[in-house]
Amino acid sequence: MSQDDPALAALIGSRICHDLASPLGAIANGLELLTLSGLDESAELTLLRDSLQGARASLDLARLAFGRAGTVGDITAEALHTVLSAHYTARPRLTLDWQVTGTMPRARAQIIALACLASEAALPRGGVLQVSGRPTATRITATGAGVTVDAALWDGLSGDTPLPVSDPRHVEFRLLRDCLAAQGARADHCHTANRLTLTV
Repeated sequence: MSQDDPALAALIGSRICHDLASPLGAIANGLELLTLSGLDESAELTLLRDSLQGARASLDLARLAFGRAGTVGDITAEALHTVLSAHYTARPRLTLDWQVTGTMPRARAQIIALACLASEAALPRGGVLQVSGRPTATRITATGAGVTVDAALWDGLSGDTPLPVSDPRHVEFRLLRDCLAAQGARADHCHTANRLTLTV
């Protein structure tokens, strides 16, 4: 597969998410059956439930951010908030402050999700991600101690320089740049020691 075929990569991402949904559903059903059978609550059962919840949150976000966005149908800001909120609930060092309302095309929701993941990378010690503005012009502000910015990634995202060779740990930067380019848009960012602002 060519590394320059984002459409095929998105289809593969969607297929992987689809295939993972069934076993996660089976695990959820199994836990429910164990509870109905009268199994006493335990630390092990709680750990399984929390792990399942985190896995489902990761899967939902991966489906939206890395799968095929599609061209039909809109998504509400509230639905996007639900997906992102579940993701950050499983990451207690990060807090999501959501201030966006309205509806948007799924391709636009994908851009906002990827922008949040990119901004999250600037907060290795944790902090707050504030998402504000409108669905068509959204600002993500990452605030926390010791904001870390990889200049090669962020300058590449803005289109000022080429992005570094693709790295699975930072694939959101490449996908975000490609999604923005497909819509004739770009990303702008600025940062200080304790804050990074990304506008998409």
